[in-house]
Amino acid sequence: MRARPPFGSILGLAAGLLLAFAPLSTATAEERILRFVSDVTVERNGDLDVVESIRVQAEGNEIRRGILRDFPTTYRDDKGGSVVVGFDVESVTRDGRDEPFAIEQLSNGKRIRIGSGDTLLTPGPHDYVIRYKTTRQIGFFDDFDELYWNATGTGWTFPIDVAEARITLPEAVPFGNTAIYTGHQGERGQDARIVSKEPGRIVFRTTEPLPAHSGLTVAAAWPKGVVDAPSSSQRTYWWIQDNIGAIFALLGAAGGLLYLFQAWRKAGRDPEPGPVIPLFTPPEGLSAAATRYITEMTFDDRAFTAAILDLGVKGQLKIADSDKTLVLTRTPGGKPIAQPEAAAAAALFRGGGEISLVQSNHATLSSAKATLERGLAKAYSGTVFNMNGGWLTGGVLITLAAYALAAIGLVIAMGENGMVAAFSLVFLSIPAIVVGLTLRSLRGSPWYKRIFVLLFTGIFALAFGGAGLGVFLSAVRGPLDLAVLVLPFALLPVLASAFSWMRSPTPEGQKLRDAIAGFRQYLGIAEEHRLEMLHPPEKTPELFERYLPYAVALDVENAWAKKFSGILAAAGATAAVSSWYLASGNRSATDLVDRLGSGLSQTVASASTAPGSRSGSGGFSSGSSGGGSSGGGGGGGGGSGW
Repeated sequence: MRARPPFGSILGLAAGLLLAFAPLSTATAEERILRFVSDVTVERNGDLDVVESIRVQAEGNEIRRGILRDFPTTYRDDKGGSVVVGFDVESVTRDGRDEPFAIEQLSNGKRIRIGSGDTLLTPGPHDYVIRYKTTRQIGFFDDFDELYWNATGTGWTFPIDVAEARITLPEAVPFGNTAIYTGHQGERGQDARIVSKEPGRIVFRTTEPLPAHSGLTVAAAWPKGVVDAPSSSQRTYWWIQDNIGAIFALLGAAGGLLYLFQAWRKAGRDPEPGPVIPLFTPPEGLSAAATRYITEMTFDDRAFTAAILDLGVKGQLKIADSDKTLVLTRTPGGKPIAQPEAAAAAALFRGGGEISLVQSNHATLSSAKATLERGLAKAYSGTVFNMNGGWLTGGVLITLAAYALAAIGLVIAMGENGMVAAFSLVFLSIPAIVVGLTLRSLRGSPWYKRIFVLLFTGIFALAFGGAGLGVFLSAVRGPLDLAVLVLPFALLPVLASAFSWMRSPTPEGQKLRDAIAGFRQYLGIAEEHRLEMLHPPEKTPELFERYLPYAVALDVENAWAKKFSGILAAAGATAAVSSWYLASGNRSATDLVDRLGSGLSQTVASASTAPGSRSGSGGFSSGSSGGGSSGGGGGGGGGSGW
């Protein structure tokens, strides 16, 4: 007969096994919400007093110092508009004692961080009670009023063993339609039931545990008149409050557009043009570069090109063309030239009597261009036409004010999250400004340069602007908030274009422009029969040479060459300008003007650019009628531990 082990030994062995497995069982214990009760009292004015009783099982994993309770305050109404509800925490307790808490801003609501960073919770169950008031949660319909309430929220990272929702009305009236939804966001599970229903009070409770990221949503309707419906003025105030950012953006954009329109009416509108009559000579005293400057009311590379050609025609320089490089050589004597061209020639040949149109000479070429531009501006800006710089400065300030208003509106409506959205507008504005300035600077540049610079600028704009857009979209709440982005940006292209259409000729300047238009008509009409009755001057090689700089300045050099194609066919067009243009071989009139027109203009643009530079009622839908889902309605959110 085998001897029995002593009873004490058995107890010792059992105790040893328990001690051995105790750490393992503790480490694998699951943190969860043991019970979640949302007790909602509906006040007569429509506010809700809510008491949330949350019993959690803390094991030191996620729940170490306390819990996080997230509560959304921004919703979409049935029209896609923004609805911002009130949320005010009154008290928080843990295990019957006051517990420290802090309110943090989320993208669509607020977070209650409950607990202290200096205090660790003991493992085991803890009871949290959160008391808060929230507004604008009641749905007001034609035949009933309703609370569609996301009691627990679907954002909890813990499972919930039991969830309960209690609704108490200000009067003991019978409830109408009711509905229950459980599960993940958007699901329509029915794992809950009504456990108590009496006039003025109803209680819902789950029948199955809720997994993590699942919740309990309930809806209950009651007769109208129990809760005071908001007045039309109150609804209007709420709508303005919800969409203050979009309203400010609209006011800023509308104000900016109105200002620019008024600026154009007051100062930017051109005088009525007079009749355009073909003229066979340019207006007296106007050089080729001046006709370009007055016609465009701005300076560009073609104006400088016309000045170079004019200097050649008047014997001030020669152009040697080797098909690869253009070389300008100063010649003594020559006919008198206008003061702007004389100053530009002096700047061009300051370093010697010869200069090649290559990029290594960009500093000298840029200096000559700037000198010519200053001379033309001094002679004609403010007398022949007005830049209206004061009005444009006002437009820039108005645009900045529009952005500031939009940013202020975002901050008012969205708090800290609005500051993030407002700051992102800076990231979106910078590439828009850079692209605008780049497009303006590329006028008259060679096609290959335009493609390269635009490609580089486009990549920059997509990268920089995309980052700003991503931040903005992550911060805004819905379609109306996008108006804060779109409306001020609508001002940018208008403002950029205003630098062109705000320039306006004076009455005397308009008469001069009419005369230039008449001369351009003569230069640009290749069909001679249209001018025969006006007795145009005889076509000679000398006439072709004399007005070639003007044809280039006014963009009609090809028509001017076609007019003389027969006259110059025998000797070649190059012979007509041989006193100042030296080239190997002979050229037709068309080839010559291509070389001295667009070709020379592109060469000037490229050579004068520094290497590496980039110049150039709620309104809610009903849940009690069966159209809801888990996670719908007011309330909601979720939470975690920390």
